[in-house]
Amino acid sequence: MPSMTIYTNRDRVKSIEKIFSELKEFTAKELSCGDRKLASNEISIRVLVPEASAAIADTELEILAYSYPERVKRQDDICCLIKDYIQKYCPHAGSVYVWLQLSELGHSSKD
Repeated sequence: MPSMTIYTNRDRVKSIEKIFSELKEFTAKELSCGDRKLASNEISIRVLVPEASAAIADTELEILAYSYPERVKRQDDICCLIKDYIQKYCPHAGSVYVWLQLSELGHSSKD
């Protein structure tokens, strides 16, 4: 289950919060691959407002997800598509930068 952490300032939180549902849906679609189709309720989003920061963008996202080969091949495209989505549907987010960290994954839920 991928998780997304959004770092921004307090003034941007409400506008970003308004697109949570749609952002989860869009991210699930972009991270889906092969037999692994994600649903929006499998994406976790947190917004953090750093007390101090020397960020490279007004809003920065770190997405943690399992490393499927299809995701690895598309990793830069996925980042750019999510960045473009946020800038289009939440212009108040300001400049946006997205990192996609793909790795092995363990979790606490049993299927």
